[in-house]
Amino acid sequence: MIAALVLAAAIGAAEPPDFAMFMDSCWVAQFTPATSDRHCFTRILGGTHIRDTHEVKDGDRVIYSGETTYSLDGEKVEFTYFNSLGGVGRGSVNQDSAVFRFKGSMRGSPGKPEQPIDSEWRRLDDDHYDVRSLVPSASTGGNAVIHFSRQK
Repeated sequence: MIAALVLAAAIGAAEPPDFAMFMDSCWVAQFTPATSDRHCFTRILGGTHIRDTHEVKDGDRVIYSGETTYSLDGEKVEFTYFNSLGGVGRGSVNQDSAVFRFKGSMRGSPGKPEQPIDSEWRRLDDDHYDVRSLVPSASTGGNAVIHFSRQK
């Protein structure tokens, strides 16, 4: 992916999102004192794709997990998300300065109806970013902001 990102810039193509700040790091959001969401980003397949694995824990017990793969497709970054409930989501990511915008659709589990993905990650500094869904859901009740910090 690194070579593809450099090539896209060299030929004047639209710049794909820059995930550099997330790479080789884990990021944690605390929902409650006992419940957290942890995302870890790594390069896979010789650096041609990015993997984001995450676990939601209640204490030491994993209650939900998922994995996202980001891939350069032409001039766009596409993602595919799988979760521990059997759900699948797909879409694309664009970046405007410090904001990453995710659009697509998601089926939370095989028997659930497809729902839209419309969210943003806002980079605050090298060690923090906020996530906000622009689609109200039962779990957020609206557009709650989730604050992630780099785990040291």
